[in-house]
Amino acid sequence: MNTAVAVGRIAIYVRVSSQEQRERGTIETQMAELVKRLEHELGVEIVERYIDDGVSGTIPMAQRPGGKRLLNDAAKGVFTDLWVYKVDRLARDEIDCLVIRRYLETCGVTIHSVTEGTLGQMVYGIHAIVAADERRTFLARSAAGMERAVKEGRFPGGICPLGYVVEGEKNKARLVPSEETIWGEWTAADLVRHIYQWLGVEGWSCRIVADYLNSLGVPTAYQHMAPGQRRAERGTGLQAKWRAGRICNLVVNTIYKGTYRYGKRSKKLREIWEVEVPRLVSDELWQAAQEALARNRIIAKNTPHRYLLTGLIKCGDCGKSYCATHGRGYILWWRCNGKMTSRYDAEGRCQSKAIKSTEIEPIIWQDIERFLLNPGDLIKDLEAEKGNGSIVVKAEKIGLEAQLKKLEQKKNGFHHQHAEGLLTDDELRKYLGELEESKANIQKRLDELNARPEEPGPIPIDLLEELRRRLENGLSEEQRQEIARLLVKNITVKTITEDGNRRCLAEVTYRFAVAVSSCTDRDS
Repeated sequence: MNTAVAVGRIAIYVRVSSQEQRERGTIETQMAELVKRLEHELGVEIVERYIDDGVSGTIPMAQRPGGKRLLNDAAKGVFTDLWVYKVDRLARDEIDCLVIRRYLETCGVTIHSVTEGTLGQMVYGIHAIVAADERRTFLARSAAGMERAVKEGRFPGGICPLGYVVEGEKNKARLVPSEETIWGEWTAADLVRHIYQWLGVEGWSCRIVADYLNSLGVPTAYQHMAPGQRRAERGTGLQAKWRAGRICNLVVNTIYKGTYRYGKRSKKLREIWEVEVPRLVSDELWQAAQEALARNRIIAKNTPHRYLLTGLIKCGDCGKSYCATHGRGYILWWRCNGKMTSRYDAEGRCQSKAIKSTEIEPIIWQDIERFLLNPGDLIKDLEAEKGNGSIVVKAEKIGLEAQLKKLEQKKNGFHHQHAEGLLTDDELRKYLGELEESKANIQKRLDELNARPEEPGPIPIDLLEELRRRLENGLSEEQRQEIARLLVKNITVKTITEDGNRRCLAEVTYRFAVAVSSCTDRDS
């Protein structure tokens, strides 16, 4: 097979599929072998070289940069013979290999291989089938090895989550909490704990957390990571800013409660493997952060409109949520989202009735007021929660105070450089302005933390009188909404028909020991 002699205008095609192969220089190896082989051919002219570096063979030839150019030039008659290192460089799927050969034959192009020679149709087909089978076998073995590694607790590779560091190499690689300081006195693990504290305990939104970290100048993960440790495709051209989406993606990751899930982003239909790793937050704090994310999606913080029962009412017929909408005369109604289906798809609409806010909200608020004025075991519950969450707050205060001291040292350094003539007046003003802005943000947060008692004080005896006084003085819509969210678990509205009339039955489930069912209609 290796006795075939290629003549005419020659093109060369080389391809590797992974970052690791690119680093090992296998492109250069393939090219060197091809050039060496063609040096001994008479009457041969290499007219073009097509390269796909880091491109998978499962991608169709027409969608690869080099492959697309090769097919276009073949149709134009730029070359008469195509040389590759092996047939599997053209494609790793037998069907793709046969399609490429048929197309090139219609263009008058003959395929040659350095290791396999000039290929007849049958021999070419055999090589294509063998290449595809080798790939499937390799993937199966790789998946089995990866599964074994993950179940043994080893880190399988990829981007290390913020707050962790890989300890050991290869078979001994493990994820452990990072103890390296990244800002002030905070380690990466401390930063993650603070983010969960702000969301789950203090009720911040992801955007507020991101803005706060940016104002403090806390570096992002890729800022802190050394350039040599970054993945080439993701480690360049990134903005050095915290974003709300980045905070959200971090908080929903189960690794921080001790469960690492491998394969959750894979497009392949395979099992998701779970392995235990050192946790950074408790199950309760992790769950509180998830509830905060869900609450922020339902009750937006960037809107002036506040409705008492937002996010609490569900339709008993279709399962969708009820939303607030204004009718004629600016009367507020609660209506099922299932009624919002396209008017051209009337059969898909929910047939539930809307509820006027004046028919349901006063009843529920009356129950809430009755509970607040006679809370029963509420005081015991408050005392049982005494001291929870204070450790993270103390740690944050220590870190912020240490950062203030460092900023003061920086300020003295700028003045010293200015006195030595190393900084101009304009540069000094610029640096001092930035420094004062950072100090103001840190001091503002410190004032908030200092205003909060480190340990909750004793519950006052006249707590009931205080509750009565606040209710009598009136609450804001935002306060009423928050109280309803805390004390009402859910409200299920079902549409029933009695004596030919359709009515709404609202079943309210409270978080305290009261159960109320009431029918509402225009005459109720």
